[in-house]
Amino acid sequence: MKKTYFIKSFNINLGLLIFWLFTSFMSFVLRLLLPSFSNFGAISLFLTIQEIFEKVHTFGVILSCVLLLLLVLSIVWEIVLRIISDSLLNYFKSIVKTFSLRRFLTQSERIEKKSDSQAQDSVNPVLKDFNKAAQKAVVDIRDNQTIVFIKIPHSQQAQKILKELESQLKEEISSRNRDYYFSSPNRVKNQLWFTGTKR
Repeated sequence: MKKTYFIKSFNINLGLLIFWLFTSFMSFVLRLLLPSFSNFGAISLFLTIQEIFEKVHTFGVILSCVLLLLLVLSIVWEIVLRIISDSLLNYFKSIVKTFSLRRFLTQSERIEKKSDSQAQDSVNPVLKDFNKAAQKAVVDIRDNQTIVFIKIPHSQQAQKILKELESQLKEEISSRNRDYYFSSPNRVKNQLWFTGTKR
């Protein structure tokens, strides 16, 4: 199976969006802090800190602009491709269905870890590996077909969870996309694919 542009770019765009929000927030905080250094007069330590903050702020602004530009270009390219060969509505459906599938796949069991002094909750490492792979799942809806991409986890135990979920997963995907008929999952290396054709 070949990844579509949407499948290739979705996680990258999500990462760009999160990183852009973080850098924009940090630049905003630094911008608020900069005027407070002028209250300390000509003390060399505060002047040095102020210079560092100004440089970091400038770098943050430039970085956030570059990230935003890359994000906008990537999204605009996908929108143009959709308008030319598919439907813009399917783009938004794909985003909603992707987050919906990720929520369905995510496992939330916790185990209690006992130490000498106190009991602590920790995440099961098998489920952590499974959830990491589940958060890379993407649903790409098109007029003629729907492609569901799921990354297979690294560990054998996490793969076993996915294997046990396969029939339930197919049923879930089919019920959420009733206009498509889905074949059995197809494994290619470390990827699991469900392909749905229009009824």
